[in-house]
Amino acid sequence: MTSQTIIQELNNRAISDDYLYELLKKIQINYGFKIFEKKYEMLTERELFDILRFSDILSRSEDSLNRNISLKIISVLFDDYCDDEIYQLFSKNVLVKLGNFPSLRFLEASGNQIDNEEIELDKIIKQVFQKTTISEQYFTDSQFETFNKITNANHFSFSAGTSFGKSFLFTEYIKWLIEEKNASENIAFLVPTRALISQVVSDLSESIHNSKYKIISNPDIPAIFRNQKFIFVFTPERLISYFSEASNPNISTMIIDEAHNTIADDERSPMFYHAITLADQKSINMYFAAPNVPNPEIFLELVGNSVEESKRVLDLNVVQNKFFLDFKKNKIRIYLDFIENKSTEEIPFAFPKFEDFLLKMTNGSQSLIYCNSIHDTVEKARLISYILPERASEELNDLSDHIRETVHSNYYLAELIKRGIGFHFGALPQEIREKIEEQFKIGNIQYLFTTSTLLQGVNLPAKNLFILSDKIGLSNMSELNFRNLAGRAGRLSKELYGNIFVVKFDDKKWNDNTQRLLDYKELPDIESKILSGKKNFYKNVGNVIDDESMTNKSMPEWEKRQVADYATILTYQQEKNIPSQLIEKFSQKNPNAKSLFKKISEYEVTEDILMLSTTIKLKYQEEILNESDSFIFELEFDHETCLKILLMLFKKYRWDIEEDKRGLGNINKLSYYAVLMTEWIESKPLNLIIQSSIRFMDRNDIELSINHDPKNREIFSRSNPSHVNQVINDLLKDIENILRFKVKNYIMNYLKLTDQDDGEWQKYLEYGTNNQTIIELQKIGFERQVAIELEERSKEDFSFNSKGEIVEINSDGLLLSPISVEAKKQIEMLLL
Repeated sequence: MTSQTIIQELNNRAISDDYLYELLKKIQINYGFKIFEKKYEMLTERELFDILRFSDILSRSEDSLNRNISLKIISVLFDDYCDDEIYQLFSKNVLVKLGNFPSLRFLEASGNQIDNEEIELDKIIKQVFQKTTISEQYFTDSQFETFNKITNANHFSFSAGTSFGKSFLFTEYIKWLIEEKNASENIAFLVPTRALISQVVSDLSESIHNSKYKIISNPDIPAIFRNQKFIFVFTPERLISYFSEASNPNISTMIIDEAHNTIADDERSPMFYHAITLADQKSINMYFAAPNVPNPEIFLELVGNSVEESKRVLDLNVVQNKFFLDFKKNKIRIYLDFIENKSTEEIPFAFPKFEDFLLKMTNGSQSLIYCNSIHDTVEKARLISYILPERASEELNDLSDHIRETVHSNYYLAELIKRGIGFHFGALPQEIREKIEEQFKIGNIQYLFTTSTLLQGVNLPAKNLFILSDKIGLSNMSELNFRNLAGRAGRLSKELYGNIFVVKFDDKKWNDNTQRLLDYKELPDIESKILSGKKNFYKNVGNVIDDESMTNKSMPEWEKRQVADYATILTYQQEKNIPSQLIEKFSQKNPNAKSLFKKISEYEVTEDILMLSTTIKLKYQEEILNESDSFIFELEFDHETCLKILLMLFKKYRWDIEEDKRGLGNINKLSYYAVLMTEWIESKPLNLIIQSSIRFMDRNDIELSINHDPKNREIFSRSNPSHVNQVINDLLKDIENILRFKVKNYIMNYLKLTDQDDGEWQKYLEYGTNNQTIIELQKIGFERQVAIELEERSKEDFSFNSKGEIVEINSDGLLLSPISVEAKKQIEMLLL
């Protein structure tokens, strides 16, 4: 009998032993009782040795479930037994066997200095084999296996838990690729939202130090960098824009992060799908990564690649302890992992106020608090601020002052920051969001209240995660989204575990969804409408082409827009003769496909316009193309001109039907958007735009829907801080979602259809300026506010070509000029 067979036999016996589960149950209940300060019975010496022996045996298994049980045991016992020599011996051995080097570093830093020759030899052997190719670091076992598969494949797809270390893996892959290809290829990252761009750029900038490469996130390549190779970080929209310019350099490899967004049930998934199919047509090697997805091969299937090159990683690097807190019934439910016959233990508990409980659980560590809306996020953050003193932190005070100067003196975030509290959502100004993330990562911010931006891959783990809602927007949170969110609990290399507290308040409506979310059963496979055709998907795509109603009369508006976007993508692919799953499945599943394809062939909108305008129904584009008179765009940006443009677009594209009634679909809001649009394009700093918006609301006695509740309306008052903060947060969303995305896309489409396209208007909306120098500086990577500052104070340090592009920058001169600390920091990062 071989040693491997003996180990497997021991594992089979261990995993079938009721005694293992008896001990597993006891240690998890003990941990829960410890958290909630209930008395509990410590393990006997015999029980401690036995469960550690179980952990040792299971750590050697080929089965990821067994290895995860092993890690769970070591993690749950840490607080009570970290000073015990027997625990130290077994825990170090287990983490070496698991190849979990980040957790091993944490264990050793926490005082585990057990000196054992056998363990040290195992550790050295693993480190020799699993050392990263370029940097002086080490892969975990599962990272090492995945890395080898990626480097030996032209395309690959994998899924893993949130704490797996995807960023580290891909950074090492890029270093390997640069070395392997002798810095000859351009590489791209595709991320789902703008909020994630800055984090990926920052992470890459810290790790990739090759003078031949520049990391840029705009599709317009600045002239100053044109002799470089590139690592691009794009959203789907930016990638599509990049592909639209034939002169742009080829991309050889693309990493699609948070790949489940390509088939998500939201309005953005069609554009994500469109982007990856365009990349596939250009023969770009694509590598998909998604958290927790049971069937990662689906992303390869979506673009017609072999599904063999895929892997699901089930190994955990950090474990979670889960609790349900019912403030209504004064009960706690402790969730027990790996215990099939009884997965929960319920105990009574007299809760203090939530904010007191939050402080007690955080206790010198850090907590993330998930709230469903921006309003709830801000209000819950304010609630805890009343009982926390200001922290003696120069960095937090500086950030507070910066927020007052660049946003508004009464913006709640400025006061919260001084108490070590932050809030985070996608529309926050990028440079403020980055500073909040930085202060959270170094520990100055202890409490971070956040919306679902965490589900888009923003990497902000904490020891404790509080989930205050089981919804995303109006929809119930799916098991996959909950698992991805829960994965933020526990910081690899800083803790062995994280705590998840799902909290139910008296005033919150829950849909009895919690048991399903917290049980952690096997996740269902994710599905793609493109591949399955479910819910009459292809019938409805055909109905859009035929200008017919949807089969489901009560279909949500976002889903109607999603189907319409796929209909435009289908039209583009058919006109361009691109083979795709969308075309193939439509042919198979829609009985009228042949006649609908014939109708498509009669459309006159050109392929290059369709490629960039998949979010706009084709019938409106056709009508505009065939009009005899066109609205002529002048390079004027006053309120009257902008309002005329918006009213024209409202009529031409039927915003009253196609757009949200709380946004562009409300004709009464267009005057406000025109104010915003004018000042945005004319390079006004954000704080001045906010002041103008507040004046506009105040002078015109605009009614405000408090927390966007149509039944709760008040006349706006600039003396009411709550009103002012809602207006600021709405304005930030409007700049990001309305001006820089929706209005920009409509204007770009109209100008192309009417042969007025000189590329200027869409740039003005994208970059928030009509000043060429400020645009050029943003292309290089400077934030808008810093670009405005540099243009005003240091224009003599820039050299331009005949097209007005910056071709040389005197960075030494810039650093000596009277500019802000933030400007100097960006100069050093981007140019030196």
